Amino acid sequence: MDQIKLGQVSVSSLVERDGPVRTALAMFPNATPERVASALAKLPGFTFDAVTEMIVITYQSFVLRTPNCTVLIDTCVGDHPGYPPTLSYDKTPWLKALEANRLTVEDIDYVFCTHLHIDHVGWNTRLEDGRHVPTFPNAKYIFSRKEYEHWKANESMAVGPSFNLCVTPIVEAGQALLVDDGFVLNDELSLVPAAGHSPGHVCVSLKSQGYHALFCGDMMHHAIQCIEPDWSTRLCSDPAGAAATRHNFFSRFCKTDTLFLPTHFPAPTAGHVRADGGSYRFDFLKSV
Repeated sequence: MDQIKLGQVSVSSLVERDGPVRTALAMFPNATPERVASALAKLPGFTFDAVTEMIVITYQSFVLRTPNCTVLIDTCVGDHPGYPPTLSYDKTPWLKALEANRLTVEDIDYVFCTHLHIDHVGWNTRLEDGRHVPTFPNAKYIFSRKEYEHWKANESMAVGPSFNLCVTPIVEAGQALLVDDGFVLNDELSLVPAAGHSPGHVCVSLKSQGYHALFCGDMMHHAIQCIEPDWSTRLCSDPAGAAATRHNFFSRFCKTDTLFLPTHFPAPTAGHVRADGGSYRFDFLKSV
């Protein structure tokens, strides 16, 4: 994703991995071949592979440079042992993207995690002298208290060892802020509850000089879910709740200029949700 300017805030992304991952039928239990074919016909070609019909899923972090701080939203998979083979790909692109943005780990003031799944917390920590320590030494990490308490009580349900490797060390280092629904960091950044994909999932809301953007994590994984908002993924803890969250956000913002930035959408990533007949569509930004 190219850099976007929203009021006084610039937004860019650090892409860790990009490309076709799995078919819509494999990802969405409620999907049918006929409805998948109909939906894909309405989507831009860069969102899926026409030959295999595998949908494109991007793993990326967002960097926000505000007048007062530098913020990182979600931290991808990271480079840790013991992860599933599907997540054991080359992680150097993320590090190169950080450098290309002229950033070092010391420059990050805040890390927001929309939720604590394995592909959103990975670069929270790094291995140093045999132990995992915070990657961003000067940052406060903002976790939903509800999300944190859920996974702390259900560590065995997590995908891979991500909680112990990428979340617990942050808390033990005293760099975590466990916050409640509706947390406000400053005039520009706050949290909006968006449970369903996970129990404490949140969106990060950015407001600056009349601009409004929502960094919506895994509220949706692919643009096909705008056409089919009832399709939740196999990884959603509450599929019905996730669908209700999408319907709520889509109906609230489809007639506004609110910009959506879903973590897993390929470039140009950002766009607007618009009503389309009895459903919705995702209009990607044309020039970013």
